Amino acid sequence: MSRRLWSSLLSLRVLPLLLASGLAAVDNVFSAPMHVDLPTVMKLAGANNDEIQLARAKHTEALAESKLAWQRFWPSLTLGAGYRRTDGNVQDIAGAVFDVSKQQYSVGPNLMIDWSPGDIYYSALAAKQKALAAEQLAEKARRDIVTQSTGRYYDLLAAEASLAIIKDDLRLTQDYEKQIGGAVDAGTAFRADLLRVKTQVSREKLSIRQHEEARDLAAAALAEILRLPAETELRPAKADLVPVRLLDRRTGVATLISQAARERPEMKAAEAVNSAAGLESERARVAPMIPSVQAGYGFGGLGGGYNGDMGNFDETQNVFIGLGWKIGPGGLFDRQRKVIAGAQEEAAGLQAAQVKAAIGREVVEAAAKSQSAHDQIAINDEAVGAAEEMVKLARERQASQLGVVLEYLLAREELTRARQSRVQSVTRFNKAQHELKRAAGR
Repeated sequence: MSRRLWSSLLSLRVLPLLLASGLAAVDNVFSAPMHVDLPTVMKLAGANNDEIQLARAKHTEALAESKLAWQRFWPSLTLGAGYRRTDGNVQDIAGAVFDVSKQQYSVGPNLMIDWSPGDIYYSALAAKQKALAAEQLAEKARRDIVTQSTGRYYDLLAAEASLAIIKDDLRLTQDYEKQIGGAVDAGTAFRADLLRVKTQVSREKLSIRQHEEARDLAAAALAEILRLPAETELRPAKADLVPVRLLDRRTGVATLISQAARERPEMKAAEAVNSAAGLESERARVAPMIPSVQAGYGFGGLGGGYNGDMGNFDETQNVFIGLGWKIGPGGLFDRQRKVIAGAQEEAAGLQAAQVKAAIGREVVEAAAKSQSAHDQIAINDEAVGAAEEMVKLARERQASQLGVVLEYLLAREELTRARQSRVQSVTRFNKAQHELKRAAGR
């Protein structure tokens, strides 16, 4: 067999192996966990979420409607040509009826104006306020999504930190298991103590699997709100979890509520809606008293005549202008329109008051959660210190044969619980700080 044929067969055998190894490498790359930090999460949340895009689309629509409302002041221009023919009896102004055969044609532009200045003006102002409200609601949607994403990131970070605590505890327990195993072999410890440690190892392995599940669920929830592929494995870029204070602790709740009433986008949106309702009420009261304007101006050429005469073409122009008031529904003496507009204005004012009250409640709740979590961190620090001291004493007594294995294991278990409790307190504090910042309109 020739060397070239052997080379071809070898290529055919090796190529699938190379492709398989390449695909496996690509699969490993895409299946590797993606590490993210808090700034990255906040940027992705503000860029990828479709709820934010929907709110921005509504703002774009409201802005276009506002511009269109002002454009109604522009006159309409028509450019065209027309032809008209009449055959048979017609009647003149004096009342005589006679037979005629005539035709005419015209070419030229026409400018037409049909204004209701009061309605157009107030509707344009109201549309501008509605566009402002839509803009503020889009900003509210962005802030809400960013805050939710931040909370889910801290949940993932807490799950990862708790998992690290359990793994560290398992490592120490397994080392302790080896020590007890050696003591049992040497005849200085009971086998029951070894079995008790083995049981603790199994319990910690089970806890690790449960914490891994909690971490994966937190990662899936974060991927969902960031609109990443569902199979993306997210991991925090840093496993440490430290308290992060975002607002000055000396700022009082009353000051935060006052700031929130000025800066919160939903409050600005409610005020804009209330202003739009006020303009609609004024429109119902004032606009009918302003006369409507109809005007037109046309120029060009006109020709025609009797029978088939197509001549006599010459320039022509016409002007029309008129004023009028509408009486009845939508015009003068329309009492129900005023009642409806007044009720809508009152409802908008009540809704703005409800939004303001809800904002105040959110600030108070976030401040209370933040302060409570801060106090719990200090309490958990005390608990961790006491548990570490308890573990140290239990280990010393075990070394001097004054204690038992169960005491040491219980002390380690208390330390693990205290550390995990501190992780939860720090998580609640950080989440509350972000909620308080959002509630204060910052």
